Amino acid sequence: MGSSRRLVLVANDPRFAAMVQGHLQRAIQLTVPVVRCEDVPNLLTPETDGDLLLLASEPSDAVAIETVVRETKVQHLPAVLSVLESDAARASGKLDCLNAYLSDRFAWPHHSRELTAWAHRGFAPGTPFADPAAEGTTETIRRRLINHTPSLTTMVEQLCIAAAHDVTVLIEGETGTGKTFLAKLVHDCSARRANRFMVVACGALSSNLIAAEFFGHAKGAFTSADAAKVGKFAAAGEGTILLDEIDTLGMEHQANLLRVIETGEFEPVGSNETQVCRARIVAATNWNLADAVERHSFRRDLYYRLHVISFHLPPLRNRPEDIAPLVRGMVAKFGTKYSKRLFGVCPEALRVLEAFPWPGNIRQLENVIQQAVLTSAGNELKLHHLSPQVLNRVDAPGGVAAVPSGFDGTLKQTREATERANILRALEKANQSRTRAAQMLGVSRVTLYKKMKAYKLLKEKDGPFGLPFDEVNPRAGSV
Repeated sequence: MGSSRRLVLVANDPRFAAMVQGHLQRAIQLTVPVVRCEDVPNLLTPETDGDLLLLASEPSDAVAIETVVRETKVQHLPAVLSVLESDAARASGKLDCLNAYLSDRFAWPHHSRELTAWAHRGFAPGTPFADPAAEGTTETIRRRLINHTPSLTTMVEQLCIAAAHDVTVLIEGETGTGKTFLAKLVHDCSARRANRFMVVACGALSSNLIAAEFFGHAKGAFTSADAAKVGKFAAAGEGTILLDEIDTLGMEHQANLLRVIETGEFEPVGSNETQVCRARIVAATNWNLADAVERHSFRRDLYYRLHVISFHLPPLRNRPEDIAPLVRGMVAKFGTKYSKRLFGVCPEALRVLEAFPWPGNIRQLENVIQQAVLTSAGNELKLHHLSPQVLNRVDAPGGVAAVPSGFDGTLKQTREATERANILRALEKANQSRTRAAQMLGVSRVTLYKKMKAYKLLKEKDGPFGLPFDEVNPRAGSV
C-alpha cells in the first residue's frame, strides 16, 4: 500500500512506535509516519481531517497525550483522534477522562485486528496532514496564518517574496496587531531561519544609549563603560533583527541606521574599528511613516530604504474573522500553561469577544483570555469567566444582557453580532453622530435607526429616526 499522510502515529517512545509501525507494515504493507507529541501542532490545519493515533507506552505518557487531545479539540481542528495503550498505561486509567473526545481506544497487542481496520480508513478521501519537512514556503506560511489569523492569508504571496529575498522589510500597524509575529514568520521561512531572531524595542531605549545598544561600545567609552560590550547588530549575527517602534528614533540615530542599511558598516561607541552587520533588518512602527516623512520627523531616504517590501496589519476590530481562532489558540496555550482541562469555548463567550472593539488589539485579547483561563473551572471556557472590562463594556447597553442567552452559532446570529459591532464602531468614529455614521456605513438614516432599535442601541433622548433632537433640527435652541 505504500504510505499515507492521512495516518500519523504520535509517540514519545520510539520502541513502541517501531512495534506498531512493523505490525502495520506486515499486515497491510503500510508505512505510517511517526511524530512526537510536541510536533503535532505543525501538522494540523482547519482543513486536515486525517487520523492521529496517540501511543501510550507508559502511564507517564498521559500528560503529553492529554495536551494533544485538549489543544486539538479546543481549537476545533477536524483531526480524528484515537489512542493505543500498553497494558501498563491502560491499567493506570489516566486517559479515561478523554473517552468523550476520542474516536477509538485500542489496547496493544490485544486489539491488533481492530488497529489494522483503523489503518484501512486512512485511505478515505480527505486532506492529509502537513509534512513540514517537505512542504514549500507558500504552504508553511499559509498553514501558520490560517490556524490563527485567517484574514492575513491574503499576504501569503508577498510574505513568500519577503522570505525569499534578503531585503529590508517594513511592517506598519497599531500596537498589538501582530507585527512581531509577522516578522518572525518571515525569518522562520527565510534562509536565515537557523540563526538568531532578535527584537529591539527602540521606544524603550534611552536616547543617549541608543548608539551603544545598537553598535556596542569599547571599554572606557563613557563613565560606566567598565568593559567592552557587543551591540545588537553584531549580536544578531547572520540572523534577523527587528527594530520595533522605529519611529521613536531621533534624526541622528536615523542617520546612523541609514548607513548600516546602505553599507552594512558601523563603529562601536568609542572605537575606530569598523565592523560589518550581517543581519537582516526588519522595521516595525505603530504609525504611518509616510506621514512622519511629510511632518519632517522621519528621514525620507531612510523611509525609502526600509520600504522595499512593506506590510500593513489592520487593527483587530477590522478582523472579526480572526477573533475565534485567536481565542481558541490562546485558550489552548494558557490551558496547557496553567494545567486547566479546557476542551472548548462556549458560543456565548465567543459572541461577546467578537463584539468587543479591542482597542489594545491582540495583546489586549491575550491578556483577557489569560485571566479567563486562570479563573476557569470545568472543561469549557464560559461567559462568566471573562473579565468585567469585556462583560460590562460601556457601549453595550445592559452589558452582557445584550448577548442572546440561547446563542448557538447560527449564521443569523453571527451576522447580527457583526452588524451591531460595526454600528458601534461607526458611531465611535463619527463622534456619536448618527448622520455621519449612516454615511460611513453606506445606509440611510432610517435604516440605521431601525438597526439601532433592533439592537437596543437607542437612548430615551433620541428623536425621530434615532437622531438626537439637535441633529434632527440643528437650529433648535439657537438664537
